[in-house]
Amino acid sequence: MTDLSFAPATELTSLIRHRELSPTELVRHTLDRIATADTTINSVVALDPERALTEAAALEQRLAHGEYAGPLAGLPILVKDLEDAEGFPTARGTRAYQDRPPADRDSVHVARLRAAGALVIGKTNTPPLGAAVHTTNDAFGTTRNPWNPERTPGGSSGGAASAVAAGLVALATAGDGGGSTRIPAALCGIVGLKPSRGRIPHGPTRMPMWPQHACLTGMARTVRDTALHLDVAAGHHPTDPNSLPAPGLSYRDALEKPLPVLRIGVLRTLGVAAPRPEILMALDHTAGLLRDQGHDVRDDESPLPGADQFPAPFQLRQRVLAYARLLDVLDDFTVRRDTFEPWFAGLLDASLSLTPADQAAYWAHRAHLDRWAADLFDHYDLLLMPTTPTTAWPAEGPDIAAAVRERILPISYTAVFNDTGHPAISIPAGTAPDGLPLAVQLITPHHRDDLALTAAHTLERSLGTQHPPAFP
Repeated sequence: MTDLSFAPATELTSLIRHRELSPTELVRHTLDRIATADTTINSVVALDPERALTEAAALEQRLAHGEYAGPLAGLPILVKDLEDAEGFPTARGTRAYQDRPPADRDSVHVARLRAAGALVIGKTNTPPLGAAVHTTNDAFGTTRNPWNPERTPGGSSGGAASAVAAGLVALATAGDGGGSTRIPAALCGIVGLKPSRGRIPHGPTRMPMWPQHACLTGMARTVRDTALHLDVAAGHHPTDPNSLPAPGLSYRDALEKPLPVLRIGVLRTLGVAAPRPEILMALDHTAGLLRDQGHDVRDDESPLPGADQFPAPFQLRQRVLAYARLLDVLDDFTVRRDTFEPWFAGLLDASLSLTPADQAAYWAHRAHLDRWAADLFDHYDLLLMPTTPTTAWPAEGPDIAAAVRERILPISYTAVFNDTGHPAISIPAGTAPDGLPLAVQLITPHHRDDLALTAAHTLERSLGTQHPPAFP
């Protein structure tokens, strides 16, 4: 018997395609699972059971008549509440937008998933405008990690990661602007891909993502499901002039191709982090697996540009991104500042001090990062490093002052590749002595999402997949 809670999306869609499972059966199971398990983790912020069952029944009729309904036909999915999904409000993780009417259209990303047959059943929690590495807000409360409810699933895609890890759905949408997919994936023991910048189009949006740091993506428990999502979602769309053309390949098919011998650089600290021993244990174990597969694996301690000024470059980055968020909500913030969460309003207020010189310094730093990464990829085909310097922090959020002091800043290993635009994927790498998930991150040259996925898939065969013991 297939465990519908933890079966991969590829298996569920195959069962539906071969008429061994009906969309209605799967949706009913999913709704029951959410009703039971989400009381503990609080990952889902909007749900429409009646619509989900109606759409499942309609799809069932199409399949009964022999119609091909797409590679995701019948698969229930959840959408991160920073993206529009027609029929659901987009609260953007803040009480300021909690009472918005339902969206009247999908984002391009969500529309592509629907067109592929996915059934959008609800929305997942996120911090206000995605501005934190834990998931809480005054509209919907705190989302918790299914491995330990006292810990966070991370942010900003914490609701998506928690839901997928707990077996509520096999696939959820996510986004990554500084690690917002990879960090939650690492903390929850699942797979999180930050694709190449522009691989999945944004839009329609009120204003352009001018820092060009954030990527839309999916959250899944297996690399193959991650590749399935990217096959559906990738490709240019005119609403996003910065989106990349269709890749001209199937990412799922790429998983079956043998890897050539790769030059792999192992980076432990980037000159800014002091990872916990269990994190280094997972990294060294993974490096050993790659050596055993015949790859040329070498240690490299090339520090990030500006590492000697830590944490100043990270702080400047966060101020610039806060200013971008302020511009996005400026009209509402000016008129009704008090409707936003106080800490978030304070973050937006602080961004007003950003000067032209600050912005120039940020973009100059990004140019240094680009050159740093280009030099690394002159020497290596793939980089291996931790995803986070620690396992999951408290559900209420990390102590940032202590994280700076101890050099365990959550975005230490992730934000740089949002700034450079390289593909990066986090995969599970066992469990720590305290029972929390461990993870590693793989980074590949520009536009080599296929290599990132294939290398991750190869490692997954040895490292395995896992799910929280508290959610059988």
